Formats: sequence, structure tokens, C-alpha cells
Amino acid sequence: MEANGLGSQSFPELKNDTFLRAAWGEETDYTPVWCMRQAGRYLPEFRETRATQDFFSTCRSPEACCELTLQPLRRFPLDAAIIFSDILVVPQALGMEVTMVPGKGPSFSEPLREEQDLERLRDPAVVASELGYVFQAITLTRQQLAGRVPLIGFAGAPWTLMTYMVEGGSSSTMAQSKRWLYQRPQASHQLLRILTDALVPYLVGQVAAGAQIIFAKDGHFALEELAQAGYEVVGLDWTVAPKKARERVGKTVTLQGNLDPCALYASEEEIGQMVQKMLDDFGPQRYIANLGHGLYPDMDPEHVGAFVDAVHRHSRLLRQN
Repeated sequence: MEANGLGSQSFPELKNDTFLRAAWGEETDYTPVWCMRQAGRYLPEFRETRATQDFFSTCRSPEACCELTLQPLRRFPLDAAIIFSDILVVPQALGMEVTMVPGKGPSFSEPLREEQDLERLRDPAVVASELGYVFQAITLTRQQLAGRVPLIGFAGAPWTLMTYMVEGGSSSTMAQSKRWLYQRPQASHQLLRILTDALVPYLVGQVAAGAQIIFAKDGHFALEELAQAGYEVVGLDWTVAPKKARERVGKTVTLQGNLDPCALYASEEEIGQMVQKMLDDFGPQRYIANLGHGLYPDMDPEHVGAFVDAVHRHSRLLRQN
């Protein structure tokens, strides 16, 4: 979703648009690659930058977000940047208190427990103005990128955010949230509507601020529906076979994915072999290489580099043959 006419004309000219061209289904000289959570704790420089600051204070600093977004691009020849932020800035903007607990993850001091708790939430119309710091981070990062690669924005889906707000943190079973669906269907619809009304202007605001593309993730149960929903790119997790996915979605959308992130624990040689198989299965066009989920904090940056290089190297060979 390019932000034409939304202030994008003041940004530096894009030098490497391979990622965008692949997203639009145009031919590319090689397969573009980036990694989910590529700005993260696996980089020592990330840990240094974040060391002194509370997690959400970092999210609220456009300068810090810009620096963290750019760090992986200084190390690896990635074809896209993704803005450093968090999906839980949206519940925060709705008035909920969230802290990031080291070793545990996000924690809500007062999760939603009863229907009347919804009255505590702010009007979703104010969310975009509350999240101005994200837009500032995107605009600053687009300027600092100086046209090197496109910048991706993101937000959590309404159901994902609802589960955090009701569970009070991450949950493997989502039992409390599902209980809401069965016992409080009306309140659940109301909450999902509030989140949708908050997310739409937030995503539009990201595009206006300079973010260049949006895609859906982890939707393998609804691949066909996603392919017809108007998205240019559908991301796959590592549980989906590339050839099967391509059969199901046809040739009208670009697929992104989907190496198991844990494959990066393998040797660099093995990573190269797995990348080769993945690229062969996805085919040379209408494809963006990525992991099937985000990078983990204990991954070796050298192995991330090996993954990126293997994608570029093998995809160029594929096209020559």
C-alpha cells in the first residue's frame, strides 16, 4: 500500500525497490529477503541501545526506534526494514497499563475481566493521535534510510490484541479470551469493533507517515480467503508447504516465508541447503524470502547473515538457469 499523495513525495528516492516489486508481482533479478524481528535482542548493539531504557519508553522514542530499525541493515544486505515498535502500543493508547517484565514478557496490571471493563477504554478515535510517536519514528526512519530499502509498518490483529487485553499477557491456550467469545458474544463483538476502529486509522497513519506495505500473517487456515482479500502479500508460517500454498492461492498474490526460525541453529552450510530447497519450492517470482516467524534472542548474527546471503546467491543462480 504505497502512500501516494500522503506526504511521501518528500522522502528520498528508493534505490532498492526489489521487495516492493516482488510484492506487486513484477519480475525481480533476485529474491528479496528480510526477517521478522530482525531488529532484536540477537544483536549485541540492540542490547546495548536498549540496556538503560524501559521497553515501552524505547517504543515512545522515535530516535531510539529509528536506530534499532537501522541496526540490522548495517550488518546484513536486507531488502526491507521493519519499524521497531510493538503491537501492544494500541491497548496502551486505549488506556490500559502494560509493562514488559524481563524474562516473562508483557503484563497488563488490570486485564479486562467483566463486560463493564470495556467502559474503561478510551474512544478508539483518539488512538491514532495517541500513537503519534510511531508515525514520527516511521517518518524519521524513512529519511534516515535515504532510499536504501522500503520500510514496513505493522499492527496486531483485533483478536490478537483482545487475547492480551483479556488474558493479561501472552497465553498458549487463550482460554479466558475464548470464554469471552462463548459467554459474552456481544461484549466480544464490541471489543473487537473498538480495536478495529482503532487499528484502521493507525495503519492508514503508518502509510501516510511513510510505511510501504502491509501483509497478513499466520492465516494458513484461511489462505484462499486471504488471497482474495486484497492483500498483495500473504505471509506463511513454517507449518505450510510452499508448493501446497502456491496451489491454494494461485498466481495472483505474492507469498512470503517460511523457513522454520530454528533452522538458523543449524550450521551455515545446512542453512544454505535449506534455503536452496525453499527457493526451489516457492519459485523465482511473486515471492519474498523470510522466516516462518520471528528471530529468537539467542540466535547467532552470523547465521542470520548466512541466511540472507544464501537467499540472494541461490535466487540469482535460479534465474540464470
